[in-house]
Amino acid sequence: MSDLPNKRTIEFVLNKDDGSTVYANSFFLKEENEIFNYRTELQKAIKGIREPLFVCYYCGQNVKINGGGQKKKVLHFAHKKDSDFCHLKTDTNYSLLEIKRLKYNGAKESNLHFKTKNLIKEFLELNNDFSEIKVEKVVKSNTNYLEWKKPDISAIYKNANVVFEIQLSTTFLSVIVDREYFYKENQTYILWVFKNFEIEEFKQRFTEKDVFYSNNRNAFVLDDKAIDLSEQNNDLYILCFYQKPYIENLKIKYDWGFEYVCFNQLTFDEINYKFFYFDVTKEEEKLNNEISATEKELREKELKEQQKVKENALKLQKEKKKNIEYDYEDYNYSYYEDVIEEEVRILELTTSQKLIRDRNIAFDENNRSTIIDLRNGFSLTNYQRLFLMQQGEMYNKIFEFFKDVYTFTKEDKEFINNEFNRKFQSSDKLNENTIIYYISISIFLSRLTNYKELYNNYNVSIQQLLFAILSINMKKVIGNNFSNLIQVVNHYTNLKNDRVVFFDVIVKAIETYWGIDKFCSSEDKKGLLKPKILNTNNWKPQQDTKYNEIVSIVFPEIKF
Repeated sequence: MSDLPNKRTIEFVLNKDDGSTVYANSFFLKEENEIFNYRTELQKAIKGIREPLFVCYYCGQNVKINGGGQKKKVLHFAHKKDSDFCHLKTDTNYSLLEIKRLKYNGAKESNLHFKTKNLIKEFLELNNDFSEIKVEKVVKSNTNYLEWKKPDISAIYKNANVVFEIQLSTTFLSVIVDREYFYKENQTYILWVFKNFEIEEFKQRFTEKDVFYSNNRNAFVLDDKAIDLSEQNNDLYILCFYQKPYIENLKIKYDWGFEYVCFNQLTFDEINYKFFYFDVTKEEEKLNNEISATEKELREKELKEQQKVKENALKLQKEKKKNIEYDYEDYNYSYYEDVIEEEVRILELTTSQKLIRDRNIAFDENNRSTIIDLRNGFSLTNYQRLFLMQQGEMYNKIFEFFKDVYTFTKEDKEFINNEFNRKFQSSDKLNENTIIYYISISIFLSRLTNYKELYNNYNVSIQQLLFAILSINMKKVIGNNFSNLIQVVNHYTNLKNDRVVFFDVIVKAIETYWGIDKFCSSEDKKGLLKPKILNTNNWKPQQDTKYNEIVSIVFPEIKF
């Protein structure tokens, strides 16, 4: 029987040079010559010949590399034989939270962390707007005397309390959230400072993502150039990375922007008690408004072109068939197509006009029976009349209709139920070519109609999220062209997709309407979703909660 240990006692150590975590299982996969070069350097540190290199996270003592040789023991990190007490040498067990705190505080002891901390302090002292600049001074809670934090640097900027936390290691999200919550509760602004920041998505550490996404997508770095600028200008300069949104094909995309800025150029986020240089959220709202205005303009242009096409076709038909009378109000494009197909071909339609025609034909064919029933019905409600309009103008009319508080009548509810029953089983895709799509939007808006500010902020991004939740609720894809529910959910787990910041909302919907186990066993045949849900700290960026209030109003069963 082999006496090789199955698990290394010291699973990770701290690299004092750069503050990084060295994981034993990965480290000992290196080439043997590299490992033994480190073994020599670690022995030099133990002898005092050089500065400490690898140390134990729990006790801060030097560690060495043991193993190998004739006994074929697994290579591992170990304390020196006569080292002081360390819980790893006893049966004491640390909780997961305690381990996270040890790793976080241990990284603060690295040479790079010490140097960065003191550089920032020196630069702040050159700015007369800063006072009471302290290094690692305890900050006590204003509400709970038992709670406290020891930030890298604390100071007063004009009349505001600020702290700087230097981020060099892999800090767990729970530690980040804990600190941000503490400082927010105590009206203290926090600025996280990186030494490096990767803009390539797959090179970014999750710590970087966590801080970045929760900070209006701004990240601050004290690199060599920022240090030079600080020294030249007698003020703290930092490099700010941020996402810069732009419009492409009526959708928001993102480029990376970066600027070297002094502290005075930063904006105080008075809601989250953080700092930002470029207001990504505000720019997104501006671009979303531009997209909405452009879409409205295009719809109005399409309607005018459509109107012109119909008038020309009608004129030609009247000239050839004087005995046929057409009631313009009852005219519907798809039915008209069968009668004057030859005449319409004569018209030289623009690409846009052809697109409008094809959309209307698809819409009318998908909803023919409903449209016929509505046309043949008596005493239609104002709500039902909305669905006799052309598809291109339906969205705007619905949005305007519910701006003035409207309560569904008994007839409206019967119409909605009948339409869902009619289409739910017979239609594979309940997308924008179905009346179900517009009925769903009207239901969303009707539930927001008493919340004017939220109603006015309703946009395409909110609508996409609501349709995803509706699909999960109804157990059928509604409002988009995905083939199945797992595709809808996976859309919110893709790190290349900005929708990933709403993953928590999607999981909450799954818990509410299905239960995680039931949904995964029913819909996730590849078994990839549940591990993502259970291990969100290892992949998921900071979540955005800005739509939670709207979600809870539209879907009151979902509680946050």
